[in-house]
Amino acid sequence: MSAFKKFEGDWRDAKSEIERQIDRVWLSEPEEIQKIRWGVIDSGAGSGHQSFSVLVHLEAYLMLVGADVMYRFLKVSQYPDVELATLTRMTKEFLSGTFNVFEFMTDLGLTNMHEIGQAYADTLDTLETKDEYVLLTGAMMTYVVRMHRWIHFVFPWNLGVAFPHRKPAEVAAIAAITGKD
Repeated sequence: MSAFKKFEGDWRDAKSEIERQIDRVWLSEPEEIQKIRWGVIDSGAGSGHQSFSVLVHLEAYLMLVGADVMYRFLKVSQYPDVELATLTRMTKEFLSGTFNVFEFMTDLGLTNMHEIGQAYADTLDTLETKDEYVLLTGAMMTYVVRMHRWIHFVFPWNLGVAFPHRKPAEVAAIAAITGKD
């Protein structure tokens, strides 16, 4: 993780900050979600000067990272044959190695996700037990999942009516009209 200075605290400090963020976003729509909902993306992300693709990416990445990837890490942490060092290495590689998902989500408008992700990833090396891993990762997963719920809530699902399912006969009729087989 590059844009932010290395987090100097231990995992408890990172967990406290993550929990502070969870409390901030739990009941009230966060300002960064409001900005995204209104199409204000500070980084300029969104092809063709539109913000719909930002919402699509956030919907997918937040769901995947939180409810899928981080949940699986918590599940794998329960395997007795997986050592803490292996678990933390896999976690950092998946979330912030070659492609930093937290930095990407910040580019998409979640203004502090990179900083929170930096603290999370940096403090993985300070863990001494898998129980500590569960506490830290569980907090981070909760934050990511909660942010997903906000994006899911504001996503313009009504646009789906523009993309109805088609029956094979309808597709064949269009092919017949155009003279293409």
